[in-house]
Amino acid sequence: MKQFLIWDDFATYRGDGFSSHRHSHFYIQISLPDSGYVELRTKDGEWKKYNAVCIPSGVSHEMRAGEGDLTLIYLDPLTTGYQLFYDRSLRAKQSLFEVGDLFTETVKQKIKQILSLSNMEVRTKLLDIIHQDFVKPKKQVIDPRIGQSIKNIELEDFSLVRLAADAGLSVDRFRHLFSQEVGVPFSAYRLWLKTKKAVDYLANHPHLLDAAYQGGFADQSHFTRVFLRSFGVTPSSFTKKNEPFTAIFFSK
Repeated sequence: MKQFLIWDDFATYRGDGFSSHRHSHFYIQISLPDSGYVELRTKDGEWKKYNAVCIPSGVSHEMRAGEGDLTLIYLDPLTTGYQLFYDRSLRAKQSLFEVGDLFTETVKQKIKQILSLSNMEVRTKLLDIIHQDFVKPKKQVIDPRIGQSIKNIELEDFSLVRLAADAGLSVDRFRHLFSQEVGVPFSAYRLWLKTKKAVDYLANHPHLLDAAYQGGFADQSHFTRVFLRSFGVTPSSFTKKNEPFTAIFFSK
């Protein structure tokens, strides 16, 4: 069984290990194998084993299936995962890094027990563990112009020129500042929002073509390619009855 629990700014996976194609996503990812190691590689092409690993936002990676079950935790780097493991991320130069000393067997067991609930309490309980047990640096305030532009973004009227003008910046300066403050290019963030909207639609509508249009994609094949680059698996994994994936969507 492979189960995803999905909120607007947080998600979890619990189930048997699986392989993924090379991909990257806006969310921070924490990978926790029940036993042994989780095996990943980045652009350097070398497979490496981790007791537990944190993958910063935007880092391209692929995963190889291991033995036993696996827990994955996804956090929005602007909210639920803001500056999580900040010092370690700097030392790792924005690449993968080991967090097995933090996610001990005791902590992993506690997380497994929480995920067995599969309900609204999961988000609160897991975030309590992450935010209370692991010290974060003092929160820095994002540039208010970029912060406001993020709030103003609507897929139905998604104009870079408009957002830059509202922020009182040239388009080039807006792009630079957005990337500096958010951590990913504006185009990547825009694509992530489109993908997330399409995925949200899939919660109650199993038709990929309709989900693609809801997200603002040109067609189903475009959505499938972007989804694969974002998650390492195809969207049909969530919709085919013979696939061992289930997804449960929640509001906050």
